[in-house]
Amino acid sequence: KQWYQRRVRGVKERLKAELASSQPGTSGSATGAKEVSAPEPETEEKAKLQVLVSALSEEQLDRYEAFRRSKFPQSMMRKTVHGMTGVMPSSNCCIALSGIAKVLVGQIVEESLEVQDSLKETGPIHPKHIRDAVRRLRNKGQLGISHHRKSKLKRL
Repeated sequence: KQWYQRRVRGVKERLKAELASSQPGTSGSATGAKEVSAPEPETEEKAKLQVLVSALSEEQLDRYEAFRRSKFPQSMMRKTVHGMTGVMPSSNCCIALSGIAKVLVGQIVEESLEVQDSLKETGPIHPKHIRDAVRRLRNKGQLGISHHRKSKLKRL
């Protein structure tokens, strides 16, 4: 239990540090009075995030940390894009694609969990849940990937 409390305290301290570093600065006027600007939306969001993280259970905190640490390696993204397009992508392109891939995987996992719930099953998600989730997302038009593409060429 002590290690859990240390971990929670560490996460809270990191969030506080991020929150403090992102707060808008104060500027002094000619009279020496300090003007404080309105709080930025980013600061409010970080404060809300801090409240949520402090209320997480041990298992939820583990999942959250795993989510924050997870990423797609840039080398893998670079090879994939190079293999598909024949052009070596820039570093910024690889970072952006890694983020998009992470969001896509998150959507598929969320939908897979909903599929699992609809089948009234418990435990880890299985490939059948993932396949059904991808099918559902395709049908909703949220995936952006389609197996059935119409040919732009007309057959004679």
